[in-house]
Amino acid sequence: MRVTDSLKYELFTRNLSKIKGLVDTAQTRIASGKKVLSPSDDPVAASSGIGLEVEKKMNLQYERTLNKLKTLGSFYDTAITGIHELLTKAKEIAITQASSTMDAATRKSSAEQIKGIIEQLVTIGNTKLGNTYIFAGEKTDTVPFTLNNGYTVTYNGTEDVSSVFIDRATKEESGISGNRVFISDTNIFTVLKDLKDALEENNVEGIRSSLDGLNASLEKTETNLSYIGTYVSRIEDYISYKETRDLDIEEVISSMLDIDITQAVTEFNMLTNAYQAMLYSMAKIQDLNVLNYLK
Repeated sequence: MRVTDSLKYELFTRNLSKIKGLVDTAQTRIASGKKVLSPSDDPVAASSGIGLEVEKKMNLQYERTLNKLKTLGSFYDTAITGIHELLTKAKEIAITQASSTMDAATRKSSAEQIKGIIEQLVTIGNTKLGNTYIFAGEKTDTVPFTLNNGYTVTYNGTEDVSSVFIDRATKEESGISGNRVFISDTNIFTVLKDLKDALEENNVEGIRSSLDGLNASLEKTETNLSYIGTYVSRIEDYISYKETRDLDIEEVISSMLDIDITQAVTEFNMLTNAYQAMLYSMAKIQDLNVLNYLK
């Protein structure tokens, strides 16, 4: 079959347009830094990339939650350390006032100190982080401790604390309840009130008896400090894992969707040269056609 000049021209133009499209695509890839500009370029890579982006966003949300828990853990550590210091002070007072060299006046004065310690412990128990009462258990918007007449203390929170997702299938407790810290096993406030009453009544046996409760309170507080230390360490490990996972995701996404800039520029230059060569060839052919026509 005879190939006419018009057919040659049409084929040439079609190829020229195709190469021009490749040049434009290569230029866009360099400008965007992406080798997959639309899902049709690489459906598998595009789909995987979308899935990884979703995981990355979820990880960022989990990291925000974990960082809040870490901050919360720091508040707990400070608060419970303060509790331990106050209980240590109360124990020192009890030991001193249990001595036979003390009298009713000094013991009554010490009772005022114990009142102050109870008040400070209630303040610690009502610690807030933002709008959250950290020792209220699940009732985070409720003031957890009420100081009553006679220096009894009422706990208004819950025994349990809420849990939050830190991964798709993993939950972590959001702290420790005031019931566990102050009330359960050994009621710190009851121990201190009994000591206060014994001091006011100049009851030496009552003062000495309070030491057992104070020792139990200190032991419980040390256990809770250890728990919070482990809790914060665990949260930090989760955060570290999430940050490492974020970097891994970024690397995989980049390998699938991002261009190798050196390779992309080389490809762009090759396509540009080919396009310019075709333009030159097309111009030469057109010139020859004109000459042939003139002949």
